[in-house]
Amino acid sequence: MARITTPVPGYSGPGPAGVMFQDGEGHSDDPAVIDYCRSAGYGIDSEPPEPNTPKVPDPRDVSTVQIGAPARDAAVDPRPGDFRPPVGAGEANPHGPDVYAPGLPGGGHVPTAPPAETEQPEADRTQQGTGRPPQSEPAAVWREYAAGQAKDSDEAAEVEKMTKAELIKKYGG
Repeated sequence: MARITTPVPGYSGPGPAGVMFQDGEGHSDDPAVIDYCRSAGYGIDSEPPEPNTPKVPDPRDVSTVQIGAPARDAAVDPRPGDFRPPVGAGEANPHGPDVYAPGLPGGGHVPTAPPAETEQPEADRTQQGTGRPPQSEPAAVWREYAAGQAKDSDEAAEVEKMTKAELIKKYGG
């Protein structure tokens, strides 16, 4: 009968194939169990071998390889062609409450692919029937729209100080 010692010193309880361990030691005469335990790091008729502890690499010595295109965060670095960019992108703290994603159209039940590339006249770029620009338009377009909606000159002057997110929140819907 072979003496099997656990890799965990002092372990008491069931082990492989029902071998019962008491204070880190158990016994079996089954060759399959003995071979399994040897390959799994148990000691056979001796103390268990020292576990192989992998060496932690120094991050300064690790090189990286880029696969594919680099990722770009539209909240930090918005570009004119972005489809459904976050509101307030590029104008406010990208991790603050003034930058938020507009959400999926139709609550996620309709396709979210960008529309086909077609030239749209300026008049067609407004939301149908409202004259309101889409959220993807730059802040300058929103300021122009909000200034036209302002009730007096004080409100129109205030529009020039507002961020795109504030304009959309107040005049967008």
